[in-house]
Amino acid sequence: MKSFLQTKSVGSGMILLLDDFCKAHGLTSPAHNKYHCNEHVSFGNWLKKIKYIDKQYNQEGLGLDIGAMIQPAYIGIAAYISNSSETIEDYLARSRKYKKIWYNHMPHTINYLETEISLSWTKPAYYQAGLLKKESAVSEEMQVAIFFTRLQQLTNNSEITFSHINIAIPKPKNIEKYEKFFKCAINFDCEQTALFLSKRALSTPIIFKDVTLLEILEKQADHILMQMSQEDIFLETVNQKILQGINTQNTSIKYVAEQMNMSTRTLQNHLKEHKVCFQKLLISVRYNLAEQLLQDLELSLGDIAFLLAYDEQTSFNKAFKTWSGLNPSQWRARHLNELAKAS
Repeated sequence: MKSFLQTKSVGSGMILLLDDFCKAHGLTSPAHNKYHCNEHVSFGNWLKKIKYIDKQYNQEGLGLDIGAMIQPAYIGIAAYISNSSETIEDYLARSRKYKKIWYNHMPHTINYLETEISLSWTKPAYYQAGLLKKESAVSEEMQVAIFFTRLQQLTNNSEITFSHINIAIPKPKNIEKYEKFFKCAINFDCEQTALFLSKRALSTPIIFKDVTLLEILEKQADHILMQMSQEDIFLETVNQKILQGINTQNTSIKYVAEQMNMSTRTLQNHLKEHKVCFQKLLISVRYNLAEQLLQDLELSLGDIAFLLAYDEQTSFNKAFKTWSGLNPSQWRARHLNELAKAS
């Protein structure tokens, strides 16, 4: 999971968006570094910056409020390509293709239904495991808010909006804020985020369309995509299946291979190509989960050992000390001490 947070990224313009949001609301900005055009920031650092702002803002809907400030300059070339598209359908297709340039996270899928289309993406393994939950929820709602705001900008604030939204964040207390923002029904606590739009809206023209400029911009964007590493969600899929195995008390490579519809040997060969072994991935998932679970004081060490699919607590204790240099009780005590100092 660490490799996912390090290899996925956001464009530097998104950091500038956070910086400008902080200035507008009198908050201390986390954007301490100056970033160059087209530079990328790891997704792990992106989530840290969101967490830093969230602690100061302390209001529900932070992602909505940041997303509402989006302008093409923050997104960069991908936004100007969207501006130059002919219709909403063209915009959605190009948005999916070039999103990686400014928000390189989970890939999007477009599905054509009977009367609607949906734009959806799954939760990454670390979010499914309950890690970095609050800042991930802010980032998730921000992504949806950006799509909605851009849709309004491209159609001159027309009545076109999503018919409904499924969003993979916890249900907020102030649901009305979300419904007022998106102007549609919203389902929370979903397994994946999905935005639904009527097919009738697809032919709506983009007010800025420029066919000549579009051709020039797409050539440049295609070059940028070629320079970036190829989208590879293989390791993320393995992490998800390991999490699934932990939940069912089966952490064997055979189980994970079966869930991925391949033989154990094939999975081992793919892992070798990625220069990682199964055991290291299993350790990484368990360690990240263990740190999260140890923060829940209602869980005993025996409970945590069971939740991590260990047969005995002593095995968990030994493994955790190997990972962190501390036994689970020591780690928990240190964490509580750090929280007390921070407050």
